[in-house]
Order: sequence, then C-alpha cells, then structure tokens
Amino acid sequence: MPTSLETALNEAPEPSAKLGAGFWAAWAAGMAAAFAAFAATLWLIYPQLDSLAGKMAGGAIIIAFTLGFIFIANIPNVIRRKRGAGERMREPYRRYMRRFLPAMFTYVILLMAAISYAKAAEPTGIIAWLVAIAPAIPILFAIRAIFLLPVDEDDEYQRARIYSSYAWATGATLMVCTTLGFLDMFSVVPHIEMWIAFPMWAVFMGLARCLPLGSVK
Repeated sequence: MPTSLETALNEAPEPSAKLGAGFWAAWAAGMAAAFAAFAATLWLIYPQLDSLAGKMAGGAIIIAFTLGFIFIANIPNVIRRKRGAGERMREPYRRYMRRFLPAMFTYVILLMAAISYAKAAEPTGIIAWLVAIAPAIPILFAIRAIFLLPVDEDDEYQRARIYSSYAWATGATLMVCTTLGFLDMFSVVPHIEMWIAFPMWAVFMGLARCLPLGSVK
C-alpha cells in the first residue's frame, strides 16, 4: 500500500514550462524598450562620433546593449530552469553562441575602425571598397551562425519553431522593406540605409519566436 507521502508525490503537479501571455507581453515590452533605448543612445552620441572618445563610447554602447539583449533573451530560459521545467543551454545553442558572438564583436570593432579610417584618410578606389565592405564580413558570419542553428538542432519541434520564426521574420522584413522602399522613392520618408534590413529581420525573428508554433494562419 502506498503511503500518504508517496501518494502526495505521485499527485504533485509537474513543473510547468508555460510562462503565460502576461509574461510574454512584459518580455516583449522589455525587449522593445531596450531597442528604443539603444536607438536613442546612438542618436544622442552620433554628433560625437568624429572624436576618438566618441568612437570608443559608441563601440562600448553597442557592446553593452548587445550583452543586454542577450540577457533579456535568456530570461525565459532562466525562469524555466528555476521552476524545474527547463534545462541548461543545449549544445546546438552553445555552438550558435560560439559562432554568433565573436562575429558581432568583430563587427563592432571593424565598424568603428572603418568609420574612423574613412573620415581620417578619405580613401578612394579599391581601398574605399575594402574599407566599406570590412564591417559586412563579420555580419555574414553572424547570418551563417543563425542559419546553421536549425541544421545543428536535433529536436524536431525546436527545429520547426526556428524555421517558422525565420519564415515569419523574412516575410515581415520583405513587407516592411518593400513599403519603405516605395515611400523613399517618392520622398515621403527620409532615405533609409539598406543595412537596416538585417537588424529589422532579427527583431521580427525574436518576436516570432514568442508565438506558439502554427498560431498564425
């Protein structure tokens, strides 16, 4: 005969991994606030980027906010682990972080160096091409890391969620970029640089990961 303690243990509810709509709304609001603070800080410091101190401050700001975004993105996993329903970072995500973070830090360094050199030396010809393309190279490696994640993922459900978020992010980015392109062509909005497409896609991808698989038809 089972004891009362054994019965209680058997009937105890399993740890829940569900965080609720309220949590995800607050989490999304926090991520949006972080992006807004990031954009506002860069806008405020932009006039000082001509000086060495301004460039160093700009690089420090980008690095600090990047780490902040990573921290906010990891909050759901931390809460799940504290509830006993989560697990430590799995190997596919460890490989992703080992690929992605060095690429982004290299991007920050090369971007600051390229801006500084271009303003000081005003290069032309092939040198100007090389300086301009240098910051894009680590971004290409970051994109490679993003698209290798579902390849490394061995959980079918998680892989499906990743591909679903990539699809929604791509669709949303295409819609926004197409609309902004026409508005720009008719001079309705200020000119928008093409490099913003990747950060925009990343934001949409993060938001799409909050949605249950197949929730949007």
